[in-house]
Amino acid sequence: MKHFITLLVENQPGVLARIVGLISGRGYNIETLNVGPTDDPTLSRMTMTVPGDDHVLEQVTKQLYKLVDVIEVTDLTARREDAQERD
Repeated sequence: MKHFITLLVENQPGVLARIVGLISGRGYNIETLNVGPTDDPTLSRMTMTVPGDDHVLEQVTKQLYKLVDVIEVTDLTARREDAQERD
C-alpha cells in the first residue's frame, strides 16, 4: 500500500537531506518526493509517497516528528480518493 505523507518543515539548508537520510536509513523507500515553498518564506511543504503497511507509516511518522525542523506531519492516504493520480 502507498502512503501519502505531507510535511511542513523549516525552510533551511540540509532539511531535505536529513529527512531523506532518516527514512532511507531505517530501510524504507520513498517512491515520490515533492518540495516547494509556502506563503511563509521560512517554511516549505514536502509531499512524499512511502510504500508499506500501517506499521511502516507509524514508524516513519514517529521518526519524522523527532526531527527539530519538522513542524507538522499529515497522512493523506485516507483522503486519496479525493486526489488524482497519474502514471
